[in-house]
Amino acid sequence: MSRNELELGQLIHTRHFIRGDSDADFDDLWVQARGAEAAGFDHVWLGDSVTLLNKGRGDCLTTMAALAMATSSIRIGTVPLLASLRDPVLLAQALATLDVISKGRILIGVSPGPVAEDIQRQFQACGVPPSQKAGRLSETIEIMRRLWADDTINFEGKYDRLEQTGILPKPLQRPSIPIWIAADTGEAGFRRAARLGDGWITALGDLGQFIAARRKVDAFAEEFGRAGQVLPTALYATFNLNADGDRARTEGWAWMEDFYNQPRAALGHHCTIFGTPEDCATLLRGFVGAGLTAVIARFASPELDTQRHLFAKTQRLPLAP
Repeated sequence: MSRNELELGQLIHTRHFIRGDSDADFDDLWVQARGAEAAGFDHVWLGDSVTLLNKGRGDCLTTMAALAMATSSIRIGTVPLLASLRDPVLLAQALATLDVISKGRILIGVSPGPVAEDIQRQFQACGVPPSQKAGRLSETIEIMRRLWADDTINFEGKYDRLEQTGILPKPLQRPSIPIWIAADTGEAGFRRAARLGDGWITALGDLGQFIAARRKVDAFAEEFGRAGQVLPTALYATFNLNADGDRARTEGWAWMEDFYNQPRAALGHHCTIFGTPEDCATLLRGFVGAGLTAVIARFASPELDTQRHLFAKTQRLPLAP
């Protein structure tokens, strides 16, 4: 991929497995991942949920390993990975193993998770008080990076204490598997991205809000002595593209209402881009000019091959207008 192109990623749906038939079949995931790879996409992504039946998914880490074996070149990530749900040493070893299996193709987008009640219950079920999830995330990132880089480490934090601890294998990517941090609002999230992130992921679909947030991340990065180090910037958005823009909007919202089993009025917090490929290209061009380097696209359509084709064909944009 040229440095002057927008990176394209596809979110692969997994939460529908628990709806309808109780027998989960993952074969379609490998088809989707290979389709994205053949279409020239740069990465595929999974979501992460553990305990909730209405949002249940297969375990993202084991699924990433299978995706690595089903593909050969596309990068594989989870967004947002709820890292605080997991022991940091075990998570570091699992991700390093994945990186070796995939020959260096793993990346992760992490988040403390929203404050919604269903997310809070996941943390409680996994033995993590919800009030600790943000602090534990910061410690987990630091522990993983040190375990990936050093033979053994000592660590004493608020939540974890390690003595002469090391893991094998080490990841192929050195010095670290890339860690992008998801943050949309709040000073704490932007500070976390600036202090600890290799990149930043946002679902801010308003260009003005995106520009303001990007400036905050950059300002905090400079404050932390990391100016210019949080360069990859991804927009996480839902797309439906069609030569008929009205049809794209109708189909896109119908898909969203069916998928979430909620009316459109309750789905306004999602970043949605429904319209013609030209509409999409024009909108994204503004984001690219403001620092966007990647898109993580969820397609609100059952016609994934068509959506990928339209998206890949029209969205290979230069990084400057």
